[in-house]
Amino acid sequence: MSLYFSLGEELLNGILGGIYEGSLMLVLGHPGAGKTTFASKIIYENCSKYNVKGVYISLAESKDKFYTFMKNIGMDFKSLEDRKLFEFIHIPTLSGEELLEAVTKLIGNKLLNEGYSIVVVDPITPILNILPVSRVRSYLHATIYSLINALKGIVILIADLPYGTESIDLKELEFIADSVFVFKTKIKRGLIARYVEIRKFRGKEIPMAEIPFTILKGCGLKVLASPPLEDIPLLTIGQSFTAKCVEMVWSVIPRGTYIGLLTEKQTPSSTQWLLLLQLIKENNLSIGIVSFRLPSVEMRHLIESLSRLLKTKVDDIMKRLIFVSSYNPSSLSIHELIGSIRVNVDQDPDILLLHGVEMLYLYYGERIVDRMLRDLALYVRRKGVILFEMCSGIYSKLQLPRYSIVHITYTDERGDMYHKIYRNTPIVIEDKIIGLKPIIINDDNLIKCLSP
Repeated sequence: MSLYFSLGEELLNGILGGIYEGSLMLVLGHPGAGKTTFASKIIYENCSKYNVKGVYISLAESKDKFYTFMKNIGMDFKSLEDRKLFEFIHIPTLSGEELLEAVTKLIGNKLLNEGYSIVVVDPITPILNILPVSRVRSYLHATIYSLINALKGIVILIADLPYGTESIDLKELEFIADSVFVFKTKIKRGLIARYVEIRKFRGKEIPMAEIPFTILKGCGLKVLASPPLEDIPLLTIGQSFTAKCVEMVWSVIPRGTYIGLLTEKQTPSSTQWLLLLQLIKENNLSIGIVSFRLPSVEMRHLIESLSRLLKTKVDDIMKRLIFVSSYNPSSLSIHELIGSIRVNVDQDPDILLLHGVEMLYLYYGERIVDRMLRDLALYVRRKGVILFEMCSGIYSKLQLPRYSIVHITYTDERGDMYHKIYRNTPIVIEDKIIGLKPIIINDDNLIKCLSP
């Protein structure tokens, strides 16, 4: 284990650099806001990956409830308990001084005698309510702080915030803590949106004061911060792909490219689909599909039909499908939606296809959608995933600039279909400049090329 403990989330570690050993963390939050999930993920990540020992001291929730809920969101604490890396302790309701003595004894024993490195107390609120300010400061400095500094562990204290408030009387605990996280919920479009405010993090600049996140089944807490631009690789570094007819249209496609497939009609051009499938087939690429318009079963049927149209074996395409997910924007907050997509991306497909993006503009508004998709593009580019977006129409001034390649299908006054393709920024691959001029191709010519 290094000098730092993981914050349990890759992007959060990237922003803050992890928790320095000997730290006291304070986690505040409304009921259901995610504070318990956050603290649990810190323990789970460090215990499961780095074999440190953690203990969760609960003054409220029972062990069975905790284990069941955490397993539902992807954290199997029973397996850690079996490996002697984790212990859950439920303290029944005690009177003031008895409660303080019980918690203090437990923390000291776990850190001093049993080799535990991470201790969570959830919640600390009952103890704060029975002690005056001077006693709290003395208790924290003389007992907890001296222990964690001497033994190079971390202690996480969780405190409840009543609904409608963003602070409580912490008896000056926030001044003693090395870091303070505040978990909040807001209602938007009748749906829950979650945020974490980083009020304090000793030794680090805080680039984002408030970060959106979501809690997902099988994953737990997913932070939705955008990756730092310094972490985004150049498009010209790494693998590039093309195919017979693809070269006529998109030329060479490096990993991380973002291609906007736009059309004036209500459904994307079948030619755009066939080009995508040819790219997949000839390069043995895997693909994940997210649709905001069609159910996943219907999307699979569509891919099968298009494969037959391309005169290729259906299985050759279908075996490349890592996932097909469908999300209804009307029933999800923007945070739940983007979090679910990022979890899909973490399955590492070569290509991610977003289908029916016009539905997002219907429910969320153009500025929110543009920001969400730009951040997603950075996230997938960091992972080397090629991003395709199918959208019927152009909805905002910022839509076209977000793509690496813009591919618009339109019909002229005679009803003939054409494809206009251009790159927002030309790229250089093997000393060749690609994308200096727009390309216009008749659809009939592409169909001839795609015909076996």
